[in-house]
Amino acid sequence: MGIDDAIRKLETSNEGLKVIIEHIDDNLADLKLDPKLKDLVDDLENLFYSYLKTWIKSNNDVLEILKNSNHKA
Repeated sequence: MGIDDAIRKLETSNEGLKVIIEHIDDNLADLKLDPKLKDLVDDLENLFYSYLKTWIKSNNDVLEILKNSNHKA
């Protein structure tokens, strides 16, 4: 896989992760209906959101490195 392919895959990954973030609340809505699980699901939602944002940031860091190395080549 070349640098251009890796860049495209990371950009596609970020797009998918952003879609997941936009729909976290919808995906967990049924679980939130159970009063026993609501607080747990809220914590899980926050954890998952943070995880996905960290994943996107890591992808962006790698993208920056790849794009800079691609311009130097």
